[in-house]
Amino acid sequence: MSFVADQVRAIDLQLDRLHLEQISALPPSAVSDSDPTTREISLATSPSPRILKLQGIIKSLSSTSSTLLTPQQITSLLSLADISAASPTIAINDENVETYLEHELSWLIVSKAAIQTYGVILLSLVDATLPLSDDIYYWDEVLSSYRYTLLYSLQTSPWRLYDFAKEVYHDARTRFERGELIGADNVIQPEAAAAAAASLSETAQRFYGLIRTSWHERSLSVFNARLVSPFALITHSIHQKHANISKLRAMQASALGVLMNEGLMFGQDDDVEKDDWKGVVERSIVLMDNVVKNVSNIHHVGGVEQFEDLVFMGSGGGTSEFEDVAVLSHRLQQMLRGHLPKQELLSREILRVNGRPSWIVRYWIPITAVFLSSGTLLRLLVNRQEAIQIWIREAGETAYEFWDNWVVDPIKRIISTIRTGEDQEVALMSRESLISDRESLERMVVEFAIDNPSAALDNASTPLTPAEIELIRENVKQGDLTPVLRVYEQDMKKPIRGAVTGELLRSLLIQIQKTKVDVEVAVSGIDNMLKSQQLLFGMLGLTPGVLIVVGTTRWVRSAWGGRNGIKKGEAKGRMVRILRHIDRILSTSAAYRATKGRGSEVHGERSSILTFKEHGLLLCEIHVLRQLAGYVLPRGVVMKEFLEDLEEMGNIRNGVRAQRGVVERVRWAYAKWMN
Repeated sequence: MSFVADQVRAIDLQLDRLHLEQISALPPSAVSDSDPTTREISLATSPSPRILKLQGIIKSLSSTSSTLLTPQQITSLLSLADISAASPTIAINDENVETYLEHELSWLIVSKAAIQTYGVILLSLVDATLPLSDDIYYWDEVLSSYRYTLLYSLQTSPWRLYDFAKEVYHDARTRFERGELIGADNVIQPEAAAAAAASLSETAQRFYGLIRTSWHERSLSVFNARLVSPFALITHSIHQKHANISKLRAMQASALGVLMNEGLMFGQDDDVEKDDWKGVVERSIVLMDNVVKNVSNIHHVGGVEQFEDLVFMGSGGGTSEFEDVAVLSHRLQQMLRGHLPKQELLSREILRVNGRPSWIVRYWIPITAVFLSSGTLLRLLVNRQEAIQIWIREAGETAYEFWDNWVVDPIKRIISTIRTGEDQEVALMSRESLISDRESLERMVVEFAIDNPSAALDNASTPLTPAEIELIRENVKQGDLTPVLRVYEQDMKKPIRGAVTGELLRSLLIQIQKTKVDVEVAVSGIDNMLKSQQLLFGMLGLTPGVLIVVGTTRWVRSAWGGRNGIKKGEAKGRMVRILRHIDRILSTSAAYRATKGRGSEVHGERSSILTFKEHGLLLCEIHVLRQLAGYVLPRGVVMKEFLEDLEEMGNIRNGVRAQRGVVERVRWAYAKWMN
């Protein structure tokens, strides 16, 4: 999801509209009205194979068939069109209408090819500009710390020594091929050198003398350079690389802004001439060609201003220079086959020389340390081979036991809990134990009350009736042991008599049975509570194992499998940082400073806009923001509104203050998903 595809599609639709307006002015005999929705020119009679071929190429070049074609596809279609350098026919009649239509279709092919080339160049510039920010950040980090600078010097020291030795060798070889011998104090001319080269040893001595001389000369230059500290030399080299990368980034961003604002701008006016779009195509092709030729030429272009002057040179005139459509077709093919690959190659070469060092340069020190200590590590592994095998085996057994005991077994218990009936439930005590003990207590109390009716009926000596016995039984079920406790209280006054008669001991045993029943009732309550929460306890038992497994899996995925993709949390953080970059581009622009503190009624909100370079940098940030939105924002209306806001944010014609307003709107409108 890129703004380049949207831009190409919009320009293609605009070209189709202009072309339809042009062919609507043709005579009725020249246009077939069988299909009023078609966008292609056709003959009233059967079209020729040439016309059909050109119409097929137009369909292939249209953005409705493919979002963006490759350079190879565009050049192949242009070659297939075989556009000749024929002069257009001005008068349209029955005799020359096919020639006219062929000429118009050729123009349409070149125009659509120019639109596709426009998209290819835009995408190439965006892809080449985005990584440069990381290299600039790397050099800023190196320059920010004395320690980092020394580390960089140590990392690059072998390569700098190699370059120094290579320069000495090439200089000595060049002098040797010229036939010179420069020793400590003498110079032998070519004639004497030829005589001295009779033997191999003398030749070797000559070459060694040249190498020593070259080394001595460069050593003097190094000695002179020692007047400046080595740290200053390294810092100067880093500053040069930083400046080159920054210059390349500025020129590529400026090129992106130039193409977005000046390339293929057909306009919306109704009073333009019908052939004016052809002039726009011609000027845009020249503009794109100038951009491609100069965008990476940082060593011959003074800066962004000179680059923009070179870009607009020859692209601001009319159609006098390239009146032939065949010339434009050839120029597009030459641009796609030669200039664009050369520009990309030069950009990669600049990035290789001035960008962040490769991984082998940054990590050769730890790699060398590991390599040098590999013998010791190997001996350690061999000597402790048995211990390592035991450790690996125990680690595997621990992992297996953990999986079986803390993941599989809790899951089995949960499933068993769900499927277990009442008769299969696990309890703290048997179900019949409490019932039997309670019935035993009832019988003991009832028999005690029958033997001691006076204690049960408030000193009544008459035997107990069945109703009274049933009342005592119900009281015992409620925990009331009044008959027993009354006798116990009386016997406690005369414990010896109670012990002799046995009533005291009997009441004590009944109270022990009562205590046993109370304990069983409490245990039964706990048992019922545990049974009601048995599934919850099963889930709690499974939770630690699941948390450990999920955490380990996420760590492994983030460490090994997450390198190829972007996680949602990372995408949120990057979106916030990109919004900061966008706000910084807008707030530090000259356009914003020009309008700051000035009323819009005097200067207008659209009076000051971004420069080409600032607009290019803004578009690069918007491009990344659109890509990250797919990971964070939901599909549908929210995504559609977000893309509309981004399109408004990138439109510099609204003015820099309006663009900053869009940035603030994006921050609060989509904070729900970005925070």
